[in-house]
Amino acid sequence: MVAVEQPAPVRHWTGTFTADAAVVPMVRHSARLQLGKWGWDVNGARADDVLLILTELVANAIRYGSGPGDSVVVRLDENGGTCQVEVQDSRPDRLLPKVFTPRGERGRGLVIVDRLALAMGVATTATTKKVWASVDLADDKPGATR
Repeated sequence: MVAVEQPAPVRHWTGTFTADAAVVPMVRHSARLQLGKWGWDVNGARADDVLLILTELVANAIRYGSGPGDSVVVRLDENGGTCQVEVQDSRPDRLLPKVFTPRGERGRGLVIVDRLALAMGVATTATTKKVWASVDLADDKPGATR
């Protein structure tokens, strides 16, 4: 008999939040709890990267991609140690800058996201924009503690 390695299950978490800067700590806390439920060391360096990326993308969605009364949808997908962070807002017309300017007044957060992520990108529909970034959690061994 030949053993076939089964792919790791994909885990999802989604939250919908009011587009208000006051919710950013709550989003971060909720995501940290979810990573812990999935067995990742929530104090590990890579989990910190996930949370920093999430914080930056949520803050940008609230500041630049939302209006009064809008919501921001946050999604985490984890599969085999790779976590994809996705944040959706209601402004498809506001795309990411093609060139990041570290010395500019804005956009430095996206430089950080770009450096920490395995990959990042943006996808739009007629009514929404999703900005995503992937992080390898493999350095934070499941169940490990600091």
